[in-house]
Amino acid sequence: MFSDIKIPDSSIIRQAEEYAREKCGEMLYHHVMRCYYFGRLFAQQENAKIDNELMFLSAVLHDLGFAHAGGGSNRFEIEGAHAARKFLLDRGVSDDFTWKVWHNIALHTTDISLYKDDASRCSQFGILYDIIALPPEIKLDPRDVAEIVHLHPRMDFKKGFYGLLSDELDRKKPYPNKMHFCACIDYHKTGFVEIPDPAILLNSAPFDE
Repeated sequence: MFSDIKIPDSSIIRQAEEYAREKCGEMLYHHVMRCYYFGRLFAQQENAKIDNELMFLSAVLHDLGFAHAGGGSNRFEIEGAHAARKFLLDRGVSDDFTWKVWHNIALHTTDISLYKDDASRCSQFGILYDIIALPPEIKLDPRDVAEIVHLHPRMDFKKGFYGLLSDELDRKKPYPNKMHFCACIDYHKTGFVEIPDPAILLNSAPFDE
């Protein structure tokens, strides 16, 4: 249940939440917080033993790549991972722990984290739940979801997030991330590769906005 979820009480957690809100703006801040809570709900479903600080920091800092703090020529996931790691190192967090956060953020637009440790996997499900439609067997209690969205409103997220992705593309040409090698081979063999439309994916999420 949502009411059972407690954010870790430590200085670095408080600093990270404040930093995300300051650097990312209100819409993205509420998104990353929803992602954390959704991820915790998935962890509850599995009775997973997670590192709560790792999960919170990986979630709340995962979109720094869209902020000035994550500015640079690399794709936003990498820039955000670099920015998050620097933020944590500057505040005395251990090198090993900052790399765990880095990996979760750098990989959050792929399916790789779904095959990692419990904190990484559940955090990834939390991010996906807020952005796209998941298979029907992957679901949360609507009452918990409603409480989270009430606490951290969507703020026209589907439109706003698509705009952030478009701005990211416009700033970085040619875009530094190309298709997977296997998809490229498939294209050159068949002349066709189905490419998902991000607007359709975002609009498929189980929210009105």
